[in-house]
Amino acid sequence: MTRPGNRPPSASEQKLAASLAGAVDLSGLKKRAEAKRDPATAARGTGPGSGPVTLVEVDEATFEQEVLVRSTQVPVVVELMSRRAPTVLTTLLSSLAEEGGGQWVHAVVDVDAAPGIAQAFQARAVPTVVAVAAGRPLADFEGEQPEDALRQWIAAVLQATEGKLSGTPGAESGGEPEEVADTERDAAEDALAEGELATAEERFTALVDSRPGDHTLLEALRYVQAARRAAEETDAGEGTVPAALRAADRALAGGEYEPAFAVLVDAIRVSAGDDRATLRARLVDLLEALPTDDPRVLAARRNLANALY
Repeated sequence: MTRPGNRPPSASEQKLAASLAGAVDLSGLKKRAEAKRDPATAARGTGPGSGPVTLVEVDEATFEQEVLVRSTQVPVVVELMSRRAPTVLTTLLSSLAEEGGGQWVHAVVDVDAAPGIAQAFQARAVPTVVAVAAGRPLADFEGEQPEDALRQWIAAVLQATEGKLSGTPGAESGGEPEEVADTERDAAEDALAEGELATAEERFTALVDSRPGDHTLLEALRYVQAARRAAEETDAGEGTVPAALRAADRALAGGEYEPAFAVLVDAIRVSAGDDRATLRARLVDLLEALPTDDPRVLAARRNLANALY
């Protein structure tokens, strides 16, 4: 299999990658997926009007549909990663996939939650990235890579599969995709726009409970909660803890995550006992609102660890 470098792979290297691809057996995952998948989930696909898919999260139950089937349409770049040790590679690949506008799909697999997928790909380390086309691995690499090398690698994958896959259904029809209505989210955002913070908090809370893993909803909820607390604060008390919580709320309500994280970490450094626990709990709540690989989160977690130990 090929690895990113200073040039795209040659024709001979691509032939070698194709021959080596047969060494990885993905049929076991397909059988497991068929056994575990909900029939309703199996029937759900990317229909017209949903827009180009660029990012999917995959586990063993969805592997067949999201990787094997989808890779008959466009290349699927599978990233085997661990949420316990996030890297910037996830963000970079997602950004490049979005930039590609549906030419290829970035599939994220947490190996801790889906070890069978890592075993099927014979991954020896994380992160490992494997390009899958027509249900078979085409090229792979281990470890983080600079953006230029990733762009060259993806370009080589697209070149190797050009004209050999079916393409996304409806991609050739042109025109703007019809936006799918989300009435529940619209209602929550309308309440926020109208300044009805309590109602917005209630609706976003319900959305977060019903759609776990959607960081955009959790981020919106934490923003609403901070804005409500900031608006309701009259006499929240004196001292390090109340002052830090107020400052963090005001920063977050202004869309400033890094200052909010910083003021809480600084307060944790000089606090102890219940005060430290209160501050840490608030910081963790805010950190969970963003993806684990967000650079702001990674920096804040390092600073928190230094403050605690």
